[in-house]
Amino acid sequence: MKGYTLLSGRYLKQQRRRSALTVLGIVLSVALISALLTMGQALKDNQLQQQIAENGSFHFAYSQPSPGLYDKLKNHALVGQVGRIRSGAETQIDGTYKLYVEEANDDAFRLLPIHLASGRLPETADEAVLEEWIVDRLPGKPKLRDSVTLNAPDGKPHGYRLVGILVNQKYTQVQQASPAYTLLREPAGDPGAGLSDQLFVTFKKGVDISDHLAEFEKLGTPFATNRNVLTLMGESADSGLNKALIIIFGTLVGLVVLSTIAVIYNAFHISVIERIRQFGLLRTIGATPRQIRNLVLNEASTLALIGIPVGLAVGWGGLWLALWLMIQGGFNILQMEDFRLTFHWWIMGVSVGVSLAAVYVAAWLPARKAAKVSPVDAVKGAGSIVRESYRRARLPSPLRLLGIEGKMASQNIRRNRTKFRITTFSIVVSVMLFIVFHYFTQEAFKLTVDTTENNKIAFELNRYSIPTQESDGTAGTVPDIVTPETMRKIADLPGVEGIYGRYDLPSVNALVPDEKLNPAFAEAAGIQWEKGKTPEAEGSGVPVNLQLYDDAKLEKAKRFLSSGTVDADRMSAEDAVILIQTVRPYSPNEKKKEILPLARYKIGDTIALQFGDDLSDAKSVRRVKVAGILSQSPFDSAYQPSALTVIGTKATIAKLIEAAPPANRPFGTAVMGLSVALKDGADSEPVRIALERIAADLPGVQLINIVDQQKQERQFALQMQIFVYGFLLVIGLIGSLNIINTVQTNLLLRRREIGLLQAVGMTMGQIRKMATAEGVWFGVIGSLWGLLLGGALSYFLFSQLSNIQGMPFQFPWTGAVIACVFALGVGLLSVQGPLRRMAKANLIEELRDEA
Repeated sequence: MKGYTLLSGRYLKQQRRRSALTVLGIVLSVALISALLTMGQALKDNQLQQQIAENGSFHFAYSQPSPGLYDKLKNHALVGQVGRIRSGAETQIDGTYKLYVEEANDDAFRLLPIHLASGRLPETADEAVLEEWIVDRLPGKPKLRDSVTLNAPDGKPHGYRLVGILVNQKYTQVQQASPAYTLLREPAGDPGAGLSDQLFVTFKKGVDISDHLAEFEKLGTPFATNRNVLTLMGESADSGLNKALIIIFGTLVGLVVLSTIAVIYNAFHISVIERIRQFGLLRTIGATPRQIRNLVLNEASTLALIGIPVGLAVGWGGLWLALWLMIQGGFNILQMEDFRLTFHWWIMGVSVGVSLAAVYVAAWLPARKAAKVSPVDAVKGAGSIVRESYRRARLPSPLRLLGIEGKMASQNIRRNRTKFRITTFSIVVSVMLFIVFHYFTQEAFKLTVDTTENNKIAFELNRYSIPTQESDGTAGTVPDIVTPETMRKIADLPGVEGIYGRYDLPSVNALVPDEKLNPAFAEAAGIQWEKGKTPEAEGSGVPVNLQLYDDAKLEKAKRFLSSGTVDADRMSAEDAVILIQTVRPYSPNEKKKEILPLARYKIGDTIALQFGDDLSDAKSVRRVKVAGILSQSPFDSAYQPSALTVIGTKATIAKLIEAAPPANRPFGTAVMGLSVALKDGADSEPVRIALERIAADLPGVQLINIVDQQKQERQFALQMQIFVYGFLLVIGLIGSLNIINTVQTNLLLRRREIGLLQAVGMTMGQIRKMATAEGVWFGVIGSLWGLLLGGALSYFLFSQLSNIQGMPFQFPWTGAVIACVFALGVGLLSVQGPLRRMAKANLIEELRDEA
């Protein structure tokens, strides 16, 4: 043998199972670290590309540039590209739709979010591209390469060749106005009468954008920056988002590193205790403390050289495979059409550096312990024997209630407190890690996924003109957009989950007494409302978002019910309403949105609603009873910024709006629009065809098709769940390995002790009960501390997430219960294997000194 370091390889081979568990722990930890960093950076990179796709890649823009500014920017040393858009006259189509031609130069086509569905971009001023939905409404329904006559920006009719079809945008369909783009005639000069230019500018590569924005702002107004793009580039003046993300991901990676240290430290510490006599023998034949220390560190290096490269490959490969399978399944990853898993060498370098540091930090203390072994004590076999030190003042252990086995378990724990702390530390880290990751993933899911029923709405029927009908001139005589029979037919279509009416109701305020207002809201939002006083009520005139819910909407509202009821019959009979008083205002002081209650109403309270323009007009006040309170809105925006939401049935709303002036309630409770929700996985094509036929027979009604958009929303929610539970699964595996490795090794090291207990008459059943009692006590103490530390770290992450989006803190009880029960279960199961092997072992062999 050339050196003592060769012994490390022999020992690792001899303890293959323990070495494999330690390597597996390193692999999973490194994989999770690299996957977290890679996914975080990929999200940022792809979000940047997504924002560029939605908002354009320009850095700043001028909406009304002064004469000569375009030429000045083109010749500026810091400017890379200057996109120019010129817009002018509109083209009317069927007296309903509007189309306006915009001339754009080559830079504008590159910098603006203009996306082709088919064809190509214009190459001359006589070619144009349009959105698909507006092309279908042009006379003759032209195809690619056909000619269309449109009003040019100068207002004169001009013939354009259709060379490309653009991707449909929802907002253009709702507004019934769409752009058409053609090439700007150069040299363009300054716009003439009735024309307007917009300039979109980017800096050259290498320019510090944030340092020069103020300089270009002085060149012209109105001046605007592409805020989301600059923020993701790290060039925005507001760096709060980037700082919060760094802190969040740093905390999560730190927890994984701590778990890695725990796994490796426990393995090496117990390994050192097991080999105390071997190290003593090496000392007696001349090995120095430094050589003994290097022997242990060499074992750590061997395990790291195996585990870290495999962990990097598993982390990257597993992430790539998961994304590839999603793409093959037809998913748009995180609602991005071209999501790319970007590779960064710095991430691999950081992962290797952090992992090596974790390995050596974990191995250093056991290596020092091994180096300090006394040759005399080791040879005598006393190096690992710890005698219990009795103290007069000591709380009795609850384990003593379990009989002789419990008493012995208690004495074993107290006799070797170092081993108790090591084992408990493993459970604490595992429980804390799961709680924190569970909290973070669930909150991140809430922040990024729409929690309302909106993501199931695939079609909308909108009314853009009111049909005339005979009436007596009173309010509320506008007919529903469709008849009740038609609504039932739509609801019975295969794949339809629900059909919901939309109503145009009058504006209303609530006279809220001071004792019912939440002072925290006024402090956060900085809003002071006008006071109103009538004989019926007195208070601040708080805006109200008045909503009418039909039976289908009320059924969906049950999922968000905090207290009370949503029973339609009871609400109509008692003139009662449902209240949403949780809002999300913008705090000027904190410069973020916060979620908090605006008012403090309870079930059975009454709300005074003021339907008139004058808050002191008693005739326009109606009182309603609070029948139910929802945590958030089931439809539309989950939270209003600074208004109460009052929801009533059709009978209740019809009575209430009678207090409004007739001019403020021209549509009464008529159904002004429909939203059609589809079931998950339903075929949308039959529903679309049926709705198109219905819309064609209804004058002034337009069908909005948002199937593709909602499909992406649902895919996004599913992908987030896959990522969330995938990370939690890996966290659970790391925690399980940590507990299994510690508990099993701890028990196997006591083979000789257990053999002595058998020799003096203790049965295997009693030993099993004693070991189980110890495991339960380890789990209880570890879970308690893990619960406390996990809750504290979850609150710390909450404070950082709240800097991105205000939210209330909810203690992670679900994750805590799962983690504690799982830790106890894994601990108990881990004990059974070693005990079964001990039961089959030869008692004489167990009692030998070499055992």
